[in-house]
Order: sequence, then C-alpha cells, then structure tokens
Amino acid sequence: MQPTMLPGIATWSRWQADRAMYFNAWLVQTDAGHLAVDPLDPDAEDLAQMDALPMHAVIVTNRDHERAAAVLALRYGIPVWAPEPDAAEMQVRVDRLLRDGDDAAGWRVVMFEGFKTPGECALVRGRVAITGDAFWGVPAGALRLMPDDKLADPALAALSARRLLEANVQHLLVGDGMPVYHRAFDALAAMLDSRPDLLVRRVNIDEGDACFYPDSNKVLVDATDTLVRSAPELDYFDGELP
Repeated sequence: MQPTMLPGIATWSRWQADRAMYFNAWLVQTDAGHLAVDPLDPDAEDLAQMDALPMHAVIVTNRDHERAAAVLALRYGIPVWAPEPDAAEMQVRVDRLLRDGDDAAGWRVVMFEGFKTPGECALVRGRVAITGDAFWGVPAGALRLMPDDKLADPALAALSARRLLEANVQHLLVGDGMPVYHRAFDALAAMLDSRPDLLVRRVNIDEGDACFYPDSNKVLVDATDTLVRSAPELDYFDGELP
C-alpha cells in the first residue's frame, strides 16, 4: 500500500494487462475510522497495514466494483455501503444505501446519470473526488469516459460528469487508470470539450435555479447553484419574461 500526496489517503493497485491500465483501491482516513473504497484483493502487506487501523466501512462506488468488499467486511466486522440503484444486483450484503447528497463519513455522495450502471457515484470532500468506473485515467495525466457502447446514455453521462466541475475538483482518484493530481478540473474540462457530439458548456433552463428580479423583466438561470452575479460574467441564459 502506498501513501498519496493527499493527507490520510493511501492506495493499492493491480496491473490489468488486458486493459493496459492499473486498477486502484483507496484507503481513506476519517474521524470515524478508515474507509476502504472499491477494495481490490489485498496482499499480506496490505492486510497488515489495515489490521493496525480502526476500520470503519467499505464503500463500493458501483455494482462492478465489489471486488474484495466481502472479504474486508468479514475480516474487520464492518458494514458495506453502496449506491442504492446498484445494491440489489450486488452479491455482497449492503448495510447502507447511499443516495445523492448523503454524508459518508465526511465525504459527500454525488450520483451520476447515464453511466454503465445506474448507481455510478463519486465521493467528494473539498477539492478531492474518488470515482469508480466513471472515468478512466488513460493516458496517464488525462481522463476519458469508458467507450460509448458501454454507457447507458453517453450524452447524459458526459453532461452528468459536469457535477465534478461544479465541485471544482482538483484531485481525482479514479478506480481505473492513473489518478490526476492538482489539475483534475482541467483534465475533466478537456475530456468533455473533446466530445464532438455535445455542447457540454450549454446549460438548459430546466437544469438550474432561476432568479427573478422584481425591478427588471428578466430571469437569470444559474446552473452552478452559486451566487448569481451579473449576466456579462456568466454564460447562462438571460432572457425576457413572458
């Protein structure tokens, strides 16, 4: 197991030759104890390190990342947490269903749409995010979505990925491929901008919160849920009310 540059977060990985990428698992320290996120089969050294720690829970980010969740849950007597839409199709017993916006030992659950499984999610704390299959860190230093034929709705998946841009994520710890440190926001934006079939910077009026100005006949939609400033500063809809 290797520590990362992020305090309290370590990782262990396995080379996946048929995919030409590493698969990653994450060990995360929280005030409640340590979380094992998408745990791979641990070797003796990995287990020795976890044996010495107060383990709190196993988190599975999607139904295809069960991996060694049952092994660690049994060894340490800890619960398994998993996204509600995927839980029924998992073999391991799920003790807590995760929903969008839930607090998971200090990490916020962010649910995506349009990915391979309906429960694909991220864990976000500050400017750090942990994901499972949502993004592949290939080539190293860049990000990509999995091939469109593996996604339930490729366009929706790309639009849903903007939730991490809204969170201003700078460090993205992926389950597949190489994590991106310091510049995850730029890597995400470049990934989305590269799609020729989608205007990812477009905001539909039904995606945001509307602010009505009583002294004006205008409505401004802010899709980032942040304080609305002024129309010239934002690329959002600015139109006349009926």
